Amino acid sequence: MRVLRRLRLPIGTDLRQRWRFRGRPLSDHPRTSYQTRIFGTPAQRWFYWDGLTANASDTVVQQFLSIYAIALGASNTQVGLIAIANGLAGALALYPGARIADRVASRKLVVLIGAAGIGRLTVLAMALAPVFLRDPSQAVYALIALTFLRWLAGSTSHPSWVGLLADIIPIDLRRFYVSQRMLGMTIVGAFAAPAAGFGIRAIGGIEGFQWIFAAAFAFGIASTYCYARIPEPPRPSAAERPRGSIREMLADGFFTRYLAATFMLHTTTMIVGPFFAAYLVRDLGATTAEVGVLATVDLGAAVAAQLALGFVVSRYPTERLVRIVMFTSPLIPFVWLFAQTPWHAAIPHLIGGASWAVYNVVSFNLLMEYAPPKNIPRYAATHQMTVLVASFLGPTIGTVIVATWGIRAAMVISSAGRVIAAGMMFLPVRQSTPAPPGGGSAPGG
Repeated sequence: MRVLRRLRLPIGTDLRQRWRFRGRPLSDHPRTSYQTRIFGTPAQRWFYWDGLTANASDTVVQQFLSIYAIALGASNTQVGLIAIANGLAGALALYPGARIADRVASRKLVVLIGAAGIGRLTVLAMALAPVFLRDPSQAVYALIALTFLRWLAGSTSHPSWVGLLADIIPIDLRRFYVSQRMLGMTIVGAFAAPAAGFGIRAIGGIEGFQWIFAAAFAFGIASTYCYARIPEPPRPSAAERPRGSIREMLADGFFTRYLAATFMLHTTTMIVGPFFAAYLVRDLGATTAEVGVLATVDLGAAVAAQLALGFVVSRYPTERLVRIVMFTSPLIPFVWLFAQTPWHAAIPHLIGGASWAVYNVVSFNLLMEYAPPKNIPRYAATHQMTVLVASFLGPTIGTVIVATWGIRAAMVISSAGRVIAAGMMFLPVRQSTPAPPGGGSAPGG
């Protein structure tokens, strides 16, 4: 705890105030029972269960889609195209999604049609692709196309999802609620990943992947049901809603600095990230069961890290937590360089599981605490688009690097880039616009 308190730059107070994010003052929710803070209203309950069932589905797709493609005969370039499809879809969809979130009467309906509707159906289509496309190469390209469609639907509805979350979860318990919801999702993922890995191995062949993806679709439908049960508060008419603007957001020097660091972090992460699964299977000789166990190591570290985060998330500014965790990310590709067997990969999985679990919680808390309420869809869309453009650009660069110099060169470049991204978070930024109302400092990137 003393380390967290003392991790400050040796600079004067005036300069420190210039690089610190400012936002609405936050208060800890009264220390009522855990059940009240998480399940106190029907909206909180159904949103919590939506997260758990959604992650049971998404974990399977995230952990095994690349390996599914490899089993169908995908090349490294095609594995990279799967990641590129994610970023490209997000870049195309998020700003239209923000405009939709501003204008529609029901943001819940947007999510039910997008991520919870079309997005779920694409998982079923992934399971059925080899049935209708007997040529494995065609099935691989079908997976790439379905990945694009899945992320297009999800990204279009993301600003509406964030806006509705801000309305149904009060700001005074949002830090605690979000961290505990993500912890529950991580625990579910820790069981889903190895179960899927052993299921694929037990069934065998391409059929194993098909049945597991069909199960992921079933969990996705359960998530859609939970989300549909969330009571949506009525929205004022379009004429009565306060309107934000892109110009106002871009004039926010603190936020644009955070976006630059986020872009650098995710671009350099995705230079090598999509290729770890192929490296694990092809170069280190891992089986699908070993991939599942290593995913459990990853998720077990995430659970432990999020449990620890629960003790500090309400006690320390989120800006400080973000800065700390960003400096752990460069260790991940660096440690991968020394892996000689599949079980050596457990060490970077431990570091990565803990690091990214904490980063995902605190960076999301940052966005929800800092963004002005009237501009939340634009801030959310811009942040997510930054991540997804990086997810498009990173694999594109990584594909060239891996093809030219090999994956180990990509690991070195990724590690160096992550160090630069973490350092960017300490650059002083002059405030170009007045601070939002409220005196306290909000967590910043």
